[in-house]
Amino acid sequence: MNQKRVGQILREAREEKKLTVKDVSKDTNISVKYILALETEDYAQFPGETFTIGFLKNYGSYLKLDTGMLINLYRGEKIEESQAPLEELTKPTSNFYYDLNFDKNKLITAISVLVVAIAAVLVYTIIDGSSSDDDVAEESGRRLEIPENIDFINRSVPETRPESFILTANQGVSFSASNQQCKLFISSVEQGSDTNTAVLAFNVYPELTVYKFRLSEGQEKVLSYSIPEISSLRRSIRIAAQSVTGSSAKVLVSLSEEEKQGTTVQSNPQGEDSTKTLGDVPIQVTLFFSKPSYAEFMIDGQMGFRGLVQGGENKTLEAKDRLEIKVGDGSAVEMIQNGKPKVVLGRPGKLVKKVYIKTPNPYDSTQFIIKELGE
Repeated sequence: MNQKRVGQILREAREEKKLTVKDVSKDTNISVKYILALETEDYAQFPGETFTIGFLKNYGSYLKLDTGMLINLYRGEKIEESQAPLEELTKPTSNFYYDLNFDKNKLITAISVLVVAIAAVLVYTIIDGSSSDDDVAEESGRRLEIPENIDFINRSVPETRPESFILTANQGVSFSASNQQCKLFISSVEQGSDTNTAVLAFNVYPELTVYKFRLSEGQEKVLSYSIPEISSLRRSIRIAAQSVTGSSAKVLVSLSEEEKQGTTVQSNPQGEDSTKTLGDVPIQVTLFFSKPSYAEFMIDGQMGFRGLVQGGENKTLEAKDRLEIKVGDGSAVEMIQNGKPKVVLGRPGKLVKKVYIKTPNPYDSTQFIIKELGE
């Protein structure tokens, strides 16, 4: 049977989707050099076997191919290529050490092949042991549906009154609602003969999708968890359009009094409202790996992941009460924690440990805050 090789499968799948190598590189953060190396089977371009398999899995997942099949096919091709030296190992070895014509180079070659074989077994064990975590990485590696050219200004929305924001084609606003980071920006403006309509886009961290809706001057929209695209939203938000021009919109943003879950308001005999416990605020962290690095995550006392994370991968973590993060190379990882600005974890080559816990707010016992215990 004339079975296709790995490089041919990858190249044909990419061409079938009408994608260029540059398109793939932009979407996956895999350099053009490594994409071409996979398609031409020039595996010498990779630092080692682990890197080759990691990039192969990421590329295969992006093309929606069977990554298990690709890896098995790759390993089969490597075994076929190494058959000749393996045959040398199976030759009779009588008088091996006493043959005066014995070639020392053959001994060196045999030992090298044996070392490579042992290393391959170890890599296979590591990769198979972390397959479930790789599935999570593939899921978290999806692209965020927010254009890269939009800058977001951090603002606050008071509890007691609405706040006015001006949105433009390249500037949005970021604000917090019930400890969730929300982003609001203009997707486009539809110009009419009598009035303009702004197509607004809303994202709630850590969702990767955005919810789009239209508002003309004087119209308003209530965003709530009942909308599938933003079902994780804990608190309803009202957006009202004060004015819409050809390239900007002035909106009024206000927070509702009730939350999706946890907060209940009851009337006491004196007619006053009493607030009960607030819902759990999860500890949310997203890690962006620019280079390969060892990582270890403990989520609410349970081991979530331990192993090597490849460059270009993202890890999204969520804990109820406690999250521990350990990274081998601090400069290789950037982090967003509960919607805060992205930061680099540490210095090059430095082991970094972060511990986050949820604790009651010392100024308001009905609310929780996320506290960092230190590095």
